[in-house]
Amino acid sequence: MIRLLPKLRSFALRLCRNPDQADDLVQTTCERAIRSLDQFDPATRLDSWMFRILQNHYFNSVRDSANRARLFDLAMLDFEESYDGAKAAASSLELQKVRDFIGRLDEDNREVLLKIAVEGQSYKDVAAELGVPIGTVTSRLARARLKLREWLETDDTAPEVPIQSMPGGVL
Repeated sequence: MIRLLPKLRSFALRLCRNPDQADDLVQTTCERAIRSLDQFDPATRLDSWMFRILQNHYFNSVRDSANRARLFDLAMLDFEESYDGAKAAASSLELQKVRDFIGRLDEDNREVLLKIAVEGQSYKDVAAELGVPIGTVTSRLARARLKLREWLETDDTAPEVPIQSMPGGVL
């Protein structure tokens, strides 16, 4: 394993061309390999398995970054040069309403929603972290989004749920 680390770092450096990012990729690869050791097939080569984990993680992170950049660009299209106080106040109230509604979700659904929508984790990572199948993550996320949509469309006032009830006070 120790002989494998320099090879993994070299491969990561060739992929991302950034020493700090390469170190992070190697560390994440080792963490994922250890976490998924039960999935390792002894009939395959350890180095090939590790290189595949690293490569998949890198491509997923590049794709996620591209998606975030695209969403940011779309959001910036709506940005106005001048500050509109009334619009800012309405947005703040809407954000508070969404926070409160998220606080009302079942804990399982809320946790999946926050990990994917706020933290930007992949479905696969969330499934591994929670120890559930990806289909469970998908259905929990869909239920959370549907419930939020229903609440936002039907309720005119935010529920009486304090923000502190949300884990980490995110959003």
